[in-house]
Amino acid sequence: MQLHERIFELALKRSFFFPSNEPYGGIAGFYDYGPVGVLIKHKIENLWREMFIKNEGFLEIQSSLITPEPVLIASGHVANFSDPVVECLKCKTRIRADHLAEEKHYEKQGGRWDGKLETLDQIIADQKIVCPRCQGSFGKAYKFNLMFATQIGGERVPGYSRPETAQGTFTAFPRLFRNHGTKLPLAVGQVGRSFRNEISPRKGLVRMREFTQMELEYFFDPLKDKHEIFDSLSTQSLTMMIGGVKKEMTSGEIVKEKVTANEIMAYYLVRGWEFYKRAGVDTSKMYYRVLDQNELPHYSKGNIDMEVETSYGAIETIGNSYRTDFDLSQHAKQSGKDFSVHVDGRKIVPHVFEIAMGLDRLFFCILEHCFRDKDEKDEAGNWKHGTAKEWEWFDFPAIIAPYHVAVFPLMSKDGLDNKAKEVVSELRLVGLDVDYRESGSIGRRYARADEIGIPIAITIDYETLEKGTVTIRYRNTGEQIRTEIAGIKKVAYALIKGESWEGIKKAHQLVK
Repeated sequence: MQLHERIFELALKRSFFFPSNEPYGGIAGFYDYGPVGVLIKHKIENLWREMFIKNEGFLEIQSSLITPEPVLIASGHVANFSDPVVECLKCKTRIRADHLAEEKHYEKQGGRWDGKLETLDQIIADQKIVCPRCQGSFGKAYKFNLMFATQIGGERVPGYSRPETAQGTFTAFPRLFRNHGTKLPLAVGQVGRSFRNEISPRKGLVRMREFTQMELEYFFDPLKDKHEIFDSLSTQSLTMMIGGVKKEMTSGEIVKEKVTANEIMAYYLVRGWEFYKRAGVDTSKMYYRVLDQNELPHYSKGNIDMEVETSYGAIETIGNSYRTDFDLSQHAKQSGKDFSVHVDGRKIVPHVFEIAMGLDRLFFCILEHCFRDKDEKDEAGNWKHGTAKEWEWFDFPAIIAPYHVAVFPLMSKDGLDNKAKEVVSELRLVGLDVDYRESGSIGRRYARADEIGIPIAITIDYETLEKGTVTIRYRNTGEQIRTEIAGIKKVAYALIKGESWEGIKKAHQLVK
């Protein structure tokens, strides 16, 4: 069984995610997050807000999910937002033509599709690719628009479920600029749902019809494309893929060799890398791929994608795009409104850099990269993760773990359960997410906490009633130490900040 199949089974079993409307069989491309998964999802969103909004002093908005057609005509989505499709002449099944070409040709021959429909037709003919459902022949490849169409109100005004959050930010730009300082740069972020009517969604959270995006639009004067604190990050090393070849480069080298359009773009490559590392993605399995000219979206003058290696292969998870003034100029033209601003005595249309992340794909990557098998050893025969466990578990960073702390009374009698509930209340009051369980053996409760990635488990025992101390068990090693009840919060927040377990023990003088 491949890892993604095991992850899917664990997701169902442990309430990470599951198919939407499951009793009715579900429709491909739609998934619900369960009680455990939604806690992780919210923490990923909050980490993104911390790193890309709050710490930077930027703005966050929430725009409408339904977008009138003229907005998407201006953005180019009505004309260009499409995938290549082939239809079986026999059973009428529709399939992504580029996916067929990737599976039957490019995975063996190397390279990437050149964007031409004729190329796909040629590959399908040369490789004798037939319909996987009925073995029928395919017709010619054509473009299929990916937006969900709707009609608004009694007037039946044409509209669409938004294909991205970005357009709501662009149409709000004039008001945001007026209301929030009339200065550039101005950066605006959004976290929200977007919709794409995929022909044949597959691979679970990797390709969905309804998904969550985290996008930041950075509006700036094109004559001032430096970043004020870039120099402090110029030695950060990143893995880049240029022309199909991976190489380690510092962000300073990336700018010097003109891999990015400007310092702003390089700065956000570093920030994206840091975010993924803090969220639990294995940095040895991720890299930035510089897109070729024939791969660029219609709005872009330069794209660099984050790709992450998974059991499905490498998947795109972040799009870094230099959109120039395309979007604001197009909306000005379509709406007849002025999107220009006055800066330094000049009237300009700002340029935009965008960093767009798919949260669901990131969630899946975290599950794969943080998954730990039971009794897993390295080539030398040592325990691969420092300990032997009889169960599968997740090594989530504390900052995105579903619960920060688990609290277990040793027994549900003699006042242990009441004391445990007091501790739970105290921890929740200081902002920690706490899982409480009082049934089952203590060993089994530890295992269940490990299985969903809770970093520490607190046991309330008779010594707690006598001396006010508790046992803290660390997930990764199974090590148990004692501390005062007040010390639980300190340990939990130290883990959330990314401090090591050994460092925490030393700093807080914890003993076994």
